[in-house]
Amino acid sequence: MAEDKKVLLKKSAYDVFSKKGYKATGISEIAKRARMAVGSFYNYYDSKEEIFVDVYVDENNRVRQVMIDEIDWKGDMGELVVQLFALSRKLVSSNKILREWYNPIISTELHNYYYSKDGQDRNPFHKFLVDTFTNRMLAENYSEEKIQEVLKVYKLFYYMDTHITENEFPEISKTIELLATYFVKGLEK
Repeated sequence: MAEDKKVLLKKSAYDVFSKKGYKATGISEIAKRARMAVGSFYNYYDSKEEIFVDVYVDENNRVRQVMIDEIDWKGDMGELVVQLFALSRKLVSSNKILREWYNPIISTELHNYYYSKDGQDRNPFHKFLVDTFTNRMLAENYSEEKIQEVLKVYKLFYYMDTHITENEFPEISKTIELLATYFVKGLEK
């Protein structure tokens, strides 16, 4: 029964966050939508930040699964990177929840979660990318040393994505895309 109430709160939070965004959403509105008292909210979540991260993780996993399903992962590596960023841009730009990644009000919470060991371990898209690109490099006869070097570069991209905000470096997402594109093109030569 308690789990059902937490699920209801999370669904209600998803509905409100997806319409109003993080800043304009209040705990009282989430609780009201779930037909609960505000005090009951705190039986399940410590803060608006905590429920938002929970909602964000589920939404991010859902959208990244769409990407996994829609992208041709066996095609040309350069084209694959172009597809990856283009589809990500399309899906994120139309999603009020995922657009909060660069919102300074909540981005630190999101970035800290995704950079933590738990966040990385529970990120199926991150695991999928590492496994897919590792298997691809093995099939293309990359040496183990070269594979590890490439994975270090991937870790750097992941680090930049989880530590640099648009406020600190305007157009960071476009810059990461440009770096990734040129890096992969360099590997193909």
